[in-house]
Amino acid sequence: MMKVTKFWIIVWEVYKKNVRSMAFILMVLSPILIAAAAGGIAYFVSQTATVPEIAIISKNQQVIEALSSSKGEYTLNKKITTEKAAKEALKKEDLAGYLIIEEKNDTITGNYIQSTTSDAVDTTLITQLLTAIQTNQVASKLGLSQKDVAALVTPADVKTTTLKFENGKEETNQATDAMIKRWSAYIVAFAIYMFTLYYSSIIAQEIASEKGTRIMEIILSSVSATQHFFGKLVGILLVCLTQILSYALIGTIVYQIGKSFDFMQEALKGIDLFALLKGLIGNSIVFFIFGIMIYSILAALLGSLVSKVEDVGKAITPLTLLTLVGFFGGMYGFATPNEPLVKIGSYVPFFTPFMMPFRIASDTVNSTGVWASIIIMAVFTMICTYVSLTMYRSNVLIYSDTSLMKSLKRSWVIMRNEKTKQS
Repeated sequence: MMKVTKFWIIVWEVYKKNVRSMAFILMVLSPILIAAAAGGIAYFVSQTATVPEIAIISKNQQVIEALSSSKGEYTLNKKITTEKAAKEALKKEDLAGYLIIEEKNDTITGNYIQSTTSDAVDTTLITQLLTAIQTNQVASKLGLSQKDVAALVTPADVKTTTLKFENGKEETNQATDAMIKRWSAYIVAFAIYMFTLYYSSIIAQEIASEKGTRIMEIILSSVSATQHFFGKLVGILLVCLTQILSYALIGTIVYQIGKSFDFMQEALKGIDLFALLKGLIGNSIVFFIFGIMIYSILAALLGSLVSKVEDVGKAITPLTLLTLVGFFGGMYGFATPNEPLVKIGSYVPFFTPFMMPFRIASDTVNSTGVWASIIIMAVFTMICTYVSLTMYRSNVLIYSDTSLMKSLKRSWVIMRNEKTKQS
């Protein structure tokens, strides 16, 4: 009973210390602050944005009237009718640009001229309008009706249907659903990346700071190294769980408020987000938990190898590099989920949390493959826990200023010698 109580004292102290820290509070609030800042900037830009003004130089009044009918993209300065006047206005920055239109052999050509400091004008709409005018002029000469013209310019209707085969059953995979899934996977991979970096650093600092101030010797005089190891680990995982629950609560509130707006109702019309993302989120939580555990366990081991908290950054560099490789591998998988490198990487425990969500979102892996990756991660987590705990018990009270590799080798030798003595 006493041992259990001491274990939970360690857990509670780690949890309380980190949850009350300013770094944790800022990390929880950062998505809200970023979203609020982005919304504020978008609102400010929309309120201050000006519609660029252009001039059209053409002898064809019909063309000028057709182009002046555009609303929102640009406004037309009808007072400027010559190229000389337009160039002078452009030089004074009174115009965003001017369009010179020429007609020859039933072909309309346009040359839009702007300066390096001009507001950008999308000429796609201008091209479409001029094409429509040119088509009507040619059709009129050929004696074609508007119905004939419409039939000629109507493009062929080509649709893409993606089929998903799961356990011998055929399912249709809608493009909108696939897009939502893939962007959700991107958010999941980014969250795992941020969490692994943050919590790996925290647990390594927790252990290194106690070791560096020699408090570790006092602590381990009353509790075992095993209790201390798991107490730190469970405490950090509870902090992580608190942050996840905070985000879940905030996300639910934002979703409930947001869906009352008309534009959100229109965007989500016919889409059940919870049903759509149920499989992805469920599996991603499993990958998330295993990913955090693997990196935290290894971070605890690396933190026990250094004697000063200042050396923690160097100690966890290998883990930082692994998370970077995993994250950018996931980004690569975002664009090319069927690449052999992505498929292989999604079964490597260090990279599975980053890559597998993209494969699930793009339906390039079946349930057997997902379960295989989970089993591999579970086995790897148990192996990491056993090795890290054994080495942790061997080196947690050993102080040295040697390099990380030398400390790791020495820890391995001590562990083997202790096993030899026990046998």
